[in-house]
Parts: sequence; structure tokens; C-alpha cells
Amino acid sequence: MIEILPVHGLPEVRQGDDLAALILAHAELRGGDVVVVSQKIVSKSEGALTDPLAGEEPAAARRRIARALAVRVLADTERALVVQTPQGLVCANAGIDASNIPGGRLALLPDDPDASARALRARLAELAAVDVHVVVSDTFGRPWRLGQTDVAIGVAGFLPIRDERGGADREGVRLEVTEIAVADELAAAADLVRRKADGVPVVIVRGAVVQPDPEGAARQMVRPSAEDLFPRGVGGLAGPLGALREPEPAWTGPVAAEDLSPVLSTLRTLSLSVPHQDVPDGPEGPMAFRADGLALGVLAALLADRGYDVRLRGEHEPSLVAGRARRPVG
Repeated sequence: MIEILPVHGLPEVRQGDDLAALILAHAELRGGDVVVVSQKIVSKSEGALTDPLAGEEPAAARRRIARALAVRVLADTERALVVQTPQGLVCANAGIDASNIPGGRLALLPDDPDASARALRARLAELAAVDVHVVVSDTFGRPWRLGQTDVAIGVAGFLPIRDERGGADREGVRLEVTEIAVADELAAAADLVRRKADGVPVVIVRGAVVQPDPEGAARQMVRPSAEDLFPRGVGGLAGPLGALREPEPAWTGPVAAEDLSPVLSTLRTLSLSVPHQDVPDGPEGPMAFRADGLALGVLAALLADRGYDVRLRGEHEPSLVAGRARRPVG
């Protein structure tokens, strides 16, 4: 049986506070527990805080600082600024947060959340002689899904992913891609027993089965860039799909064969249907594609990522047109 136990009564955390001592003063830990700690109190204890400029709104400060910290910017739109952080995370506004921080300050991500998790685990073992696992969690949005959930940005003591590839399901079918994000599931489970205004930054998950490993780290969950379908982001595609349904530009050419071939190969690798291709209307016309919704959406992202203009046509049976278009001057 799995128990999810919120830890109540923790005081406001300040820079230099001993998180392990604070937790042990308000909770009794058992061997094998998973201690899920919010990023916010880790950042506070480590002094990962900053101030907006004089007169600057928090939202504007977040975007300014996120751009400065970003390793790369994937999407910069009115709706969202999505970047990759130095920690390897891809998230909105570089994970900078303004909620539940006294004095109008902003919390940055810890410099190394995995190191923070390891240090907390070691300190808990030192003070209480108990072997627990630690997850540092933060709230992320998700592509293609509404709502946010907590995910693991720091892990200590166990493998964050349960790899079932090579095994079989109940019908004896070989599992080819099944990798369960256990650390993210634990982070999300902890968030079931707290709300933003509850003042519960620590939750104990008891009874969960994890694979102990002193080398386990959240960085192991970051998708390698070679497997990233959206390595540079897709700009306007970050908005609603309806944003694609705008007047078509003046087309100047179709999708080049040398670009189309690897894109279709990627769709096959993902076990998605290969779109039916229509012959362009002359050498200056765009290429047209028809496929099921998921394949069409991934195709749009892949082609946009290669610099092509994409537009959707139709309502009940949508198709995609893509090609080179004349850019406006100025």
C-alpha cells in the first residue's frame, strides 16, 4: 500500500536553513520513504533568489531573466517563453517563480537540483540514521496537454526511470519503448495532497517501489538532443492550431526532397502514418499532405522546424500545405 503524507508545520524557509533538520522536526521518516521536496524551499535555502528591477512587474522580470539564463530559446511568443535552462530542463520562463516568496522576490532554479537532492539525502541519513530517497519537484506545463503537474528536477537514491524494454506484456508481446518515469510519477503523486496556498512544501511517499541506485539523477530523464523532435522550437506553432489558419502567403517553392525524406523517415520511426502527398501546382507551388491528426501535427512541427511555412486547409478533413514563402520586407 502506498501512503502520501503531507508534512505540516514547516516554517518559512530562509537562506542557510538546514532543510533536513526542519523536516525531521515535523515528520518521522522510515527507511525506503521517498521525500518529495518542492524546488521553492530548496532555492530559498540555497539563496537562489533575485529581485525585479525597480518598478518592474514580476511577469516582465521572469521573461527578462529567463532570456538571460537560457541556453536556447524554443518559443518566444506572447503566450509563452519556453527555454532550455543550464540544468538541461525545457520549461516556461526558465522555471523562475514569483509565488509564495516574501518581499516580491523571484525564485530561480537550484544550480544543480540533483546535487541538492543528494545533499539533502545525505543530511537526513546523518541526522536520523535513515536511508530514504529524495525528489526535488517543480511544476511544469506539458506539450499537447492543458494543466500543470509536478515533475522531478532533482533525484537522489534511486533510478528515475523504470526500463521495461525487452520484457513482455500479458499477451507475450515484446515491449519496445516502455520506460516509466517513476520520479515524475512520485512528484505528481505528492502534489495530490497539497495546494499552492497550503504551505506544504514537503510530502512523504511511503510504500512506493523504486530501484535503489546511488547514481540515480533527474538528468537521466532529459531527452537527448538527437531524439528531440523540436530542437529549435516552432515559433508561431506554440500558439493555438487556429493560428495556422490564416491567409496563405505568396509561395515561392515546394518542400525540397532532401528535407522531406528525413522528415518522413522520422514519422516512420515514430510509427506514425506517412502522409499522402499531392503534386504541387507547378514548380512555385507548395506541397500538400493528408494524414491523421497526430501525424499531420508532427509533420507540421518538423517542417516548420526546418524553416518551411505551413498552413492548414479544411475543417472536417484537414490537410497541410508547406513550402517556401516570400517573406515581407521590413
